[in-house]
Amino acid sequence: MQLLVVGATGGTGRQAVEQALERGFYVTAFVRDPAKLPIQHPNLTVLTGDVLQPETLLPAVRRQDAVFCALGGRPAQKEEVVAQGTIHLIDAMKLSGVRRLLVVSSLGVGTSYEEAPLPSKLIIKTLLSGAIDEKEKQESAIRASNLDWVIARPTSLTNGPATGKYRIGEHLPFSTFSLPRISRADVAAFLLNQLDSDTYLQKTVTITGK
Repeated sequence: MQLLVVGATGGTGRQAVEQALERGFYVTAFVRDPAKLPIQHPNLTVLTGDVLQPETLLPAVRRQDAVFCALGGRPAQKEEVVAQGTIHLIDAMKLSGVRRLLVVSSLGVGTSYEEAPLPSKLIIKTLLSGAIDEKEKQESAIRASNLDWVIARPTSLTNGPATGKYRIGEHLPFSTFSLPRISRADVAAFLLNQLDSDTYLQKTVTITGK
C-alpha cells in the first residue's frame, strides 16, 4: 500500500503516518515544514510543499494507492487552506488516477450541528465558526468529486491512545450536556481501516468515543 498523508504534521495526520507505517505501508508525508515531523522510518518519504501550490502537490499524489487528508487551518488565517487545498488535492488525484480519499472533518459540519450536544454547539458557534465554514466547503467539494471517499466527523479530539472503542454513524445520539471526545489515534485508525472496506464508501459519519 502506497499512502499519501496530507496534513501530516497535525495531531491526527501524525497518527495516520505512524499507524500506517506500523501496518507496513509505504507512506509519503506531504508537509510545509519537515522539521515538524520528527519521524524516521525506512518506508517513510517526506515531501515539502504547499496544498495552495498545485505544482508541488501533483508529484506527491502520483503513484499513490490512496490519500489521507488531515488538513487543518490556523486561527485568523486568510487563505482557505482546508477548502482550496482540498480542491487542489482532488484535482491532483483525478489527474493521477488515484481514487480512494480518507478525510478528517469535524462535528458541526452539515446536519451534524443539529445533532451535537449543547456544549459542542457553543464551541462550534464561537471558537470554531471559521473552521467549520471551511470544512463545509471542503466536504461539498469532496462529495462533488466522484472519488471513492470516506469523511469522518470526530467530536472533541484528545491525544489519548487508540482504544478501538468508538461509536460511528451517519446520525449519532448524544447526551444533551456532555462534551463527547475521541482520541486522534482512534480517528486515524478508523479511517485507515477504510482503505480496504467499502462499508462507509461515499458516506459521511460522525465518530466519538464510547
